[in-house]
Amino acid sequence: MQHLYKSLLEALPEELRGLAPTLQQFTSTQNPFLDRVKPTRTLSISLTDQSCQQNCAHCNAHYLKGMQSFSKLHNLDLSSYEAALISGGSTVDGEVPIKQHLQGIFELPQHLKLNLHVGYQSPEALLPLKARNPVVSFDLPASDSVIKEVYGLKYSREDFRQLYLEYCRHFKTVAHLTIGLCPEDFPAGEENTLRFLATNHAKEVVALIFRPTPGTRMADVQPPELAKVISLMKQANEMLACPIHIGCMRPAGPYRRNFDILAWMHGCRKFVMPDHQLVAILEKHQVMVSNHHNCCAL
Repeated sequence: MQHLYKSLLEALPEELRGLAPTLQQFTSTQNPFLDRVKPTRTLSISLTDQSCQQNCAHCNAHYLKGMQSFSKLHNLDLSSYEAALISGGSTVDGEVPIKQHLQGIFELPQHLKLNLHVGYQSPEALLPLKARNPVVSFDLPASDSVIKEVYGLKYSREDFRQLYLEYCRHFKTVAHLTIGLCPEDFPAGEENTLRFLATNHAKEVVALIFRPTPGTRMADVQPPELAKVISLMKQANEMLACPIHIGCMRPAGPYRRNFDILAWMHGCRKFVMPDHQLVAILEKHQVMVSNHHNCCAL
């Protein structure tokens, strides 16, 4: 472990090495391994094609362009997929129109595991889907400012939290926390969300990091400061008695490389598309790297 620690530390710029745990802290974490997620066997489906009425400030429907349109699934061979991410654009009230497509979702092949992005809506109309045993990926905004200024919705953080707890009573529900969406509230809002998740015994959490996307209203907003993000991840691993997965959204380039190395050193073990240098170092030191081909929440 000492040689592994040294290699990881040397892969970081000198000015960031102080963000790493001490050797004693590093060796006291859980057994070293990496779950590398390349979700090539999960088909991302948009129920609304490329349309979104909500048009959040950080997305503006950009990421719908990479999804398969639900209306065109009949042209696609689904036998090579193991799971389906059911998502799409939201209404002006923040609802992904899942209940309007229940029959079509039930007609998807039985072998496909389902991951539902529900947005903001009551789970009541979605209860028939319990027969398919889906996972619900639920976004927990860090503050009221995120909901109003980024999502453009009229709800409060408490509204989202109560809805999350309601979903937990009916489905396997995985909280998704996007870090740094509102610079003015970061990191206080995220820290408050971690306390909420710890108090309510979250079973699984996916951490995402805001990255500016061209063509959106937040295209010129900078990603959150790496030192504060790593401090937050350290707190998360200390506070939560559940796995914390690193999801697909996070800045690219050196930011991603440094974040991935530091997050792994602080105890995160499941990453979507982990940085190549992190993987190379772990493999060199014979740390087990397992490959997974579906969404990190599945």
